[in-house]
Amino acid sequence: MTRARLLQLTVKRFKSFEDRTKISFSPLTVILGRNNSGKSSLIQSLLLLKQTLAEPRPEVSLHLDGPVAAFNLRELTWGWPDAGDQVEGPSFGLRWSCEVDISDAIDQARHPDTDNLVSQTDLGEMRDIVEGTSIQRLVTELWFDTREDAGTTVLTEIQLLSPRLRTKQPLFKLSYSNGRWRCRWGGQTATKINVELDHFIPYLQLDRRSVGPRDRQRAWHNAYLILFAQPLEALKQLLSDFQYLGSTRSVPPSLYKSSNVAPQEIGASGEMAAQLLHRRQRDVVHYLPPLHVTDSKATIPKTVIEQPLVDAVNGVLSDLSIRDRLSLEDIHEVGFRLLFGSASLLHVGRGLTYLLPLVELGLLADPLRFECLQDSLNPRDFRKKCRSFAHVAAEEPEAHLHPKIQSRLAHWMVSLAMTNRRLIIETHSDHMVRRLRGLVARAGADSELEKWLLKNVSILEVEQDEEGRSSVKSSRLTADGGIGQRWPADFMDEASQEDSAIYYAKLDKTSPDRAANPNVSFIEDDEPESDKAP
Repeated sequence: MTRARLLQLTVKRFKSFEDRTKISFSPLTVILGRNNSGKSSLIQSLLLLKQTLAEPRPEVSLHLDGPVAAFNLRELTWGWPDAGDQVEGPSFGLRWSCEVDISDAIDQARHPDTDNLVSQTDLGEMRDIVEGTSIQRLVTELWFDTREDAGTTVLTEIQLLSPRLRTKQPLFKLSYSNGRWRCRWGGQTATKINVELDHFIPYLQLDRRSVGPRDRQRAWHNAYLILFAQPLEALKQLLSDFQYLGSTRSVPPSLYKSSNVAPQEIGASGEMAAQLLHRRQRDVVHYLPPLHVTDSKATIPKTVIEQPLVDAVNGVLSDLSIRDRLSLEDIHEVGFRLLFGSASLLHVGRGLTYLLPLVELGLLADPLRFECLQDSLNPRDFRKKCRSFAHVAAEEPEAHLHPKIQSRLAHWMVSLAMTNRRLIIETHSDHMVRRLRGLVARAGADSELEKWLLKNVSILEVEQDEEGRSSVKSSRLTADGGIGQRWPADFMDEASQEDSAIYYAKLDKTSPDRAANPNVSFIEDDEPESDKAP
């Protein structure tokens, strides 16, 4: 049960998304759109699920306090519906893949008879799974609907699907009514299968003493153990480990208090980045340096580097054209300072306070962080060693950064995505997106880099109509540096329009009449407005 990857997210009635909206994720997913179009809502849906799983009370269906905060479910529901006894809330769908230990699943099911399993479930593909290899990659889908019931958020229906079985209908449909959950398999009620919930993650229980070994409900439960038990645990871990960095930062202090325990994450605003760096500065991380890019060529670095965290931070910052080195200065029994050169972080400008947490985020998303490999690996061999994928989202990573650094962020993000970090980037940066286009244009025809970029970078454009409904359109890069199916509206045309205006203005100002009088000068009018003659 490893290497889980989030493949798709579907939302309905969530904030500005009224209709069912499905987005597919790539290793590098870039979200574009106007302000207030709904871009952040896509990331917030995942954050809402993450903060819910962190809530210790499993009966809480959706936890509305955290990075995504709301007074009630209606605040997160399309149209802000009026209060009532029952208000239909958002729906969510997740598709993911993971490796499943089929042998272990069959052990959990106590080695059911394959013929009986296939017959009772009416799923011929189950034989291929049960009799196939021990480790298999399965794709799984979870869908659930919510409702506000007298001010309380509740789940109303949960569906489990397995696309491997080529059936459009959910295998399990769980519905809540009259104070209890009921389980149905393919339209038939499973009276002996009980439902327990860990927030929105369902667990199906069966008292095997009450059913015979060839009972059809036992076969249904065995199918749950084989198809869904491990993937649901993988999804829970995937969402719990989901990392996020928002677009705002707090003003850094001149002096930091040392943390007794290393934080688990840098925080939604990067507020724990300094403490985490201080506590983990000598622990190793692994990263592929940003792509090597010249005017005419872009290439993939050959080696994944293993370095202590603080050295890795400096290495990446240098590649992003930051000259001063970062260091940590301990002050005995008081705390520590973060220095760039001889200046504290407070005095080096807002750009670095935004950039440092972003660089740390990418490094700490290393699936093999703090694990000494003691060997240089090429990117392919590194990926083989990774037992998982890290899922990372960042909003407006370009904030307060020079255009050159914005462009080079594209080099860094591609390298991260090549080493088992799956990135979701919400951005307004023309420079960063242009550089992604420039990378594929520079890459050699049929080169490894060109193939990777064409396959693994997706561009999502979020639009909102006049009534406030958001929708998403997806595109890919093209080999000549374009964007395929859909050119983002009002995004990269501003610079082009300005270039055209400057070009034609230059033609006008170098017209033959003007060229014939090169000594035309302008007399400056210093006379105060009030003193001019009427």
